[in-house]
Amino acid sequence: MRILEPICMFFLTCFLCTCSPGDNNNATRQTEGKAVELKKVDGRWMLYRNGQPFLVKGGAGYTYLGELAGIGGNTIRTWDTTNLGEILDKADSLGLAVVAGFDLPGSHQASTFYKDTAKVNALMNSLEVCVKKYKNHPALLVWCLGNELRFPFHVRHIPFYDAYNKMLRLIKREDPNHPVTTPLANFEKREIINIQARINGLDFISINTFGRMNQLKEDLRSFNWFWDGPFLLTEWGVPGGWESETTQWQSSIENTSTKNAEQLRELYKTAIPHDDPRFLGSLVFFWGNKQEYTHTWFSFFTYNGEPVETVEALKDCWNDTITTHVSPDIKYMLVDKKGARDQLLFAPGTIHAAEILMNNTKGSVSYAWEIIRDDWWGQYTGKWIKPLPETNLWMDSTSAEVVFKAPRQEGPYRIFVTVKNNNGYAATANTPFYVVGE
Repeated sequence: MRILEPICMFFLTCFLCTCSPGDNNNATRQTEGKAVELKKVDGRWMLYRNGQPFLVKGGAGYTYLGELAGIGGNTIRTWDTTNLGEILDKADSLGLAVVAGFDLPGSHQASTFYKDTAKVNALMNSLEVCVKKYKNHPALLVWCLGNELRFPFHVRHIPFYDAYNKMLRLIKREDPNHPVTTPLANFEKREIINIQARINGLDFISINTFGRMNQLKEDLRSFNWFWDGPFLLTEWGVPGGWESETTQWQSSIENTSTKNAEQLRELYKTAIPHDDPRFLGSLVFFWGNKQEYTHTWFSFFTYNGEPVETVEALKDCWNDTITTHVSPDIKYMLVDKKGARDQLLFAPGTIHAAEILMNNTKGSVSYAWEIIRDDWWGQYTGKWIKPLPETNLWMDSTSAEVVFKAPRQEGPYRIFVTVKNNNGYAATANTPFYVVGE
């Protein structure tokens, strides 16, 4: 089958190229009076919400909605239907729209889940209940059917495609007034081909992309001979831990929140395809606090709720301004006068010094240090859990320069610092180290 697959892909591509790239796309078939429509006007695709053009400008996340609206955002995104009613109501009270997600098993479960009629029927029933319940909610913008599901070519995935098309038909039947999308992990040509060939009725494709943001414009340009449909960026941001430099023991090296803010603004200015006539908008990741590699990597807020400088950078991006930020401004962290790239290996219980160097504290500040065992296995399991901080290791954990003991148990750790100021903002940094067993 591995030999036949490239041949099949070639003939499939040739066949699809004889059709309009939008033939399997429902976007051009419009009905007047829809709550949300997808239209192509004067050569540009645009979502129309209640008859008005609507460019998505928001956050992938479902908390801190007031803060999002306060800096100029207009949309949030969920990945499942947990507390969807409350989220929709809160969003509506703030004038925000919602991209509502349905959590689906991935296509790799074609034989274990999608072949099981009872499981698929139960999923269909819950989907139908949800669509009927919320289809007329004024905050609803788009249904998002799954997230990074993968759309493979192999025939063993036919049960997945059959079920996905049934669910898509169900949504379109029960709610013809809101578009339906699904996000891909990065711009993947093969998956776009398979969607065009095997999915019927999807209104547009969405893209989640991080480390490959800078090549998105070229990807879109080079493949528009085949696919030139509208798209939404449902997740974008700084490169993820899977795309970053690592230590020798495979712990990803994280930038400071100050550096993340700089990088976010640069990506917004240079990498997001604002001028592409197919661009429907973007949702930055992660609007809230999330453990993924660390609890600070993607988070726009600390786990105590303080905003970090990426919030200020995003506000400037959305409002086309250049303001003086009030967040603490971190230069870098040193541990024993070394950085993360120096491969810090400690013996159990040994004494070490850490310091945080600031460019500007922006007001009076406080320092909070923690040592946390690295969530090393989350990248393999996809289940990210923030470990509890280690205890009884600090001589002092409230100064810019601190002394600590290495943990007794072997393994990967990180030393974190959170710098808070009297402006209500925080800045974060961390350094990975490894305790070598006795």
